[in-house]
Amino acid sequence: MSAPLIPYKSIENPASNLVVGEGLAKNAYDIFCPREGCRSIVLKKGAATWMERDSLKLALPTDTPSTTTDGPPTQPYWVLTNMMDFENIGFSHTVDTTKYLSCADCDIGPLGYHDLGAPEKEYLIAVERVRYRRE
Repeated sequence: MSAPLIPYKSIENPASNLVVGEGLAKNAYDIFCPREGCRSIVLKKGAATWMERDSLKLALPTDTPSTTTDGPPTQPYWVLTNMMDFENIGFSHTVDTTKYLSCADCDIGPLGYHDLGAPEKEYLIAVERVRYRRE
């Protein structure tokens, strides 16, 4: 029997408990789809690096336009520079310059995004939108 999948909100001090490695903070555990009942693996242990990036890219749209933001300007993501490093991931059609990432098995998302207009080629998975398997 495999270890249970743990949601981000259940992990104490995730900035230190989810990372491993000196210098670059790599994911310490396999990363899975957040949907209960789906056991699709998104990333293998050590495949991505913890980095802070723009939090507004994954903000949900609202009915009323606002000039202020309620949340912090950045949030943590698991960052990859090669899309072939994913185990299972789906890509949306391009919206403006953004492709949203989802579970390849059940299509839940967005789990993250890839900005085609960004100066660096990065694929980002929001740290709090996935589950983890501690061994």
